[in-house]
Amino acid sequence: MSSDKNYKTIKTGKAYILYDASIITEPSLLFFDRDYHTKQQAQQNNSTAEKSGGIGRARVAYFSQQGRSLVLKHYYRGGLVAALFKDRYLGLDIEKSRAFREWRLLKKMAGLGLPVPVAVAAHVEKAGLFYRADLVTEEIKQAQTLADVLSANNIDAGLWQNIGACIKRFHQHNVYHADLNARNILLAGDRREVFLIDFDNSDIRANTASWQAANLARLHRSLCKFKKNQPAFKFDDAGWAALLAGYDGAVA
Repeated sequence: MSSDKNYKTIKTGKAYILYDASIITEPSLLFFDRDYHTKQQAQQNNSTAEKSGGIGRARVAYFSQQGRSLVLKHYYRGGLVAALFKDRYLGLDIEKSRAFREWRLLKKMAGLGLPVPVAVAAHVEKAGLFYRADLVTEEIKQAQTLADVLSANNIDAGLWQNIGACIKRFHQHNVYHADLNARNILLAGDRREVFLIDFDNSDIRANTASWQAANLARLHRSLCKFKKNQPAFKFDDAGWAALLAGYDGAVA
């Protein structure tokens, strides 16, 4: 596993790049150019250059470099302010930028042995009081979001319990996921391995039952919303009860 001594920050014009030198050599700005990667993949007749779902609001590009399969996420605003600012965020301190904070949180969680994507590089480009940002992680191979799986298939009680136990592991390490929903849970390894993704605006906070319960409630609302919009969505009370059983029975 890489250590802090491998974490490098470079400045190129108005852009700042934070990266793990144990994973890649020093990246250029082109490394964070979504259009470039999409065109490169299209030229190689690779239809998977862009995929939907699993990364919240963000549009992502999938690409390969130095023998690794990578995912490039650009940060976009949500809510009413999105119409005005789209992908611009207020902030002068790059270490407090969404990309740098998520990158460092991913590294910390990986160090705790939690199932998260491998953080590769973060990019922040400043413009006056605002900045735009990107994050590159390693792709979790052969994975589907929980939402996509349930749109077509039932999952057994054992897998529901695995999902609950996975969430409990994060809570035991005081990790608050700001947007725990059915698209930010990935199932891989023949759907038995569970990962959490998209930790934008998430953090490690004091251990209290209130935010942990709110995390679970947010996921439950997400699953119920999918069920409401897709009557064939394979979610019911029994599945939720199994998830909670796995959560309550989990050990660190």
